[in-house]
Amino acid sequence: MLDHLRPALFQAAQDAESSTMSPAYRTFFKDAENKAYVSNILANMTAGAPIHPPTTVNDGGPVIVCLTSEGTIAGTYAGGEPYDAYTGCRNNPYMTSQSMSGTPYVTLCPFFWNTYLGTRRTIPPPNNCLSVDTRKNKFHVNRLGRAGPSMIQFAMWDLMKQIAHIYLIPEQSRRGVAPGESFDDANKLLPLSADRSLMSADSYVLYVA
Repeated sequence: MLDHLRPALFQAAQDAESSTMSPAYRTFFKDAENKAYVSNILANMTAGAPIHPPTTVNDGGPVIVCLTSEGTIAGTYAGGEPYDAYTGCRNNPYMTSQSMSGTPYVTLCPFFWNTYLGTRRTIPPPNNCLSVDTRKNKFHVNRLGRAGPSMIQFAMWDLMKQIAHIYLIPEQSRRGVAPGESFDDANKLLPLSADRSLMSADSYVLYVA
C-alpha cells in the first residue's frame, strides 16, 4: 500500500512546485501563494520526515499502528479521563483509522482491512468503473466483483488522510483551527476558502488522487 502511495505523493509534490497552478491545484488549494507549503507537506509525507515541532512521544515521523487488542495505544486525556484506541474502534465499527493529536500515531482499526465487506455498502451501479458511496466516502465494488483494486485505493487514501493530519496538526494549532475537520465529499470541500482548504487533510487526499 505504501509502495502505491509514495509515487502518487511524489508526483503531486512536483506538481505543487511548478511555476503555474495546475487545474488540480487550483481546484483544491486555490491560491498560488500556498504552493510551497503544499509541496513541503507532500514531500514530508513522501519521506516520512520528522514532525515539527516534535511530539511529546518522539522526534521522528508518523508511526503507523495496527490495533489488535485493548492496550495497544492507551493513555489519559488532558482532563484525566482514560482512553483506549482499540475501544474507540470497537464502539464505532465505521471507524477505519485515526490520527491522535499530540502524538505521531496513526492507528488502523480492524475495520480498515475490510471496509466495504458485508451488508453496509450500497449496491454498485451497472458499470465497470469504481464509484464512491458519498455517504461514507468509500469505494463500491464494481459489477464484475473486482474488489481488490478498490480496497487498495480506499485504504491508501484513508491512510494518507491520517498521515496528512499528523503533519497539519502543528500548523492547525498555531492558526487556531480545530484539528480533524473532515468533509465526506468533494462538493463540500470545494467552496472552502484557500486558508481552510490548506488546513484540511481531505484537500491533500483529493489533490493527490
